[in-house]
Amino acid sequence: MLPDMLATGIRWVDRALLSLAAVALLAMMLHISADITASLLWNAPFGTTSAIVTQYYMIAVAYLPILAAERRGSHIAITLITDLLPRVVQRALRAGVTLVMTGVYLMLTQQAWEQANAKLAIGAYMVEQTSRISVWPSFFLVPAGFGAMALLLVAKSLLILAGRDPAVANGLRPGVRDV
Repeated sequence: MLPDMLATGIRWVDRALLSLAAVALLAMMLHISADITASLLWNAPFGTTSAIVTQYYMIAVAYLPILAAERRGSHIAITLITDLLPRVVQRALRAGVTLVMTGVYLMLTQQAWEQANAKLAIGAYMVEQTSRISVWPSFFLVPAGFGAMALLLVAKSLLILAGRDPAVANGLRPGVRDV
């Protein structure tokens, strides 16, 4: 029961973050296309495109979907040697790596959250040509992505410590592809 609820929650967070990243990607494409069109047709490019693309769209596209790769088992893994080890050793290695990754992502989340709050406190902005663009909100995208990944890894770690299959946290059934 609890693993199913956990998997459902993680699946919901995954889809929400992927949707936000997809919207950011689409918005970036439209924004850049509109900027190029305005530049070519009316010789009037948008003065803030570079700042908005780098400070908002690219951060959203890079950090929000980080959970999706882990959930789907799509991160790069080199298993040349580990595949030759006995299954018990492979499971122990996976458990150890998952626990270490959990700690790392929890620390990354905490650091990114502190950084985002520091930027909020000073009202961080940048000046692009003659326009002032607030950039502090974009700093909260990073702890959102890292935090989601930490959530999945905490769930997997708890399942490992309980002697359960950590893949249950992914909410994916063998042979069934999820998007």
